Amino acid sequence: MNSKKVNWLFTSIIILNVLVIILAALYPEGISIGMLPALLVSQAMIFVPAALFLVFTKTKPSDLIQMAKPKWSLSLLVVLITFMIMPLITAVNALSMLFVENEVTNMQALFLEVPWWLLILVVGFVGPFSEEAVFRGVIYHGYRRSGRFVAAMLMSSVLFGLMHLNFNQMSYAIVVGIVGVLLIEGTGSIFYSILFHATINTSNVLMMLSQDPATSSMDAAQTQEMVESLMKMPYREAMCVVCAVYILIACVTTSIAGCLYYLILKKEGRTEHVRLLFAKEGKSAVREQNQKIWSWPLVISMVLCLIYMIAEIALIK
Repeated sequence: MNSKKVNWLFTSIIILNVLVIILAALYPEGISIGMLPALLVSQAMIFVPAALFLVFTKTKPSDLIQMAKPKWSLSLLVVLITFMIMPLITAVNALSMLFVENEVTNMQALFLEVPWWLLILVVGFVGPFSEEAVFRGVIYHGYRRSGRFVAAMLMSSVLFGLMHLNFNQMSYAIVVGIVGVLLIEGTGSIFYSILFHATINTSNVLMMLSQDPATSSMDAAQTQEMVESLMKMPYREAMCVVCAVYILIACVTTSIAGCLYYLILKKEGRTEHVRLLFAKEGKSAVREQNQKIWSWPLVISMVLCLIYMIAEIALIK
């Protein structure tokens, strides 16, 4: 297992997703399979290539996806950290909305066509499990073997953002990825990264389900009109105000999350482990010397993602 192989995995995921999108667009009468099957297919296009990757590289899942018996005390702390991180995620989301539309809002009406319990199951649990297993399990730990912790954390998080194929979700997905990696290193188990991700998704689904049906069916233009009406100012100015407010809140809550994270490190005896990861002299126990994270397949797949996202914005306008 090395970074080049991991890059090929990400490339295969992106190529598969783009091919499916193109084929669906070229289909004469269009393809409509419903939101629930679409959600499951999207997760399969992430999880199946990773599973095949492990088979072909003869890698045991346990070598990359570390799982330990969950602890109630740690689980509670992780849930608290999640809620403290949410204002930061909201601030980043609002900042992205100054330039692009909110993708989740645009699909809200379709999401609500799915029975509530299935929506929670798929979005709240299936999605976080498959995405964490692939991006914080296989991809992150594949890069981690280079011994370059910060590069591995940032690269796996950026790739997780790019996988969403839109700038809006990409922005806060990177934040989710970074926090997920820190939780894995702070606890020694991917369970808490999955719990963090699942708590975010489930909270968002519950908020979506609690909204007025008339509000949830609004498109982007109608949402902008509602924001302007409520805040008595142009949409961009309103979003700047929202960003400023949430950034201030996030400064406080993210600091609290940092304190809770330090408590986890002390509780698990991993303070020195994480400190060494950030230190220049910190080395992974499985470091492979002179291993580069970048390769041409990775560059090509990242450029392909950016071209697709830019083209999508151009077509909408």
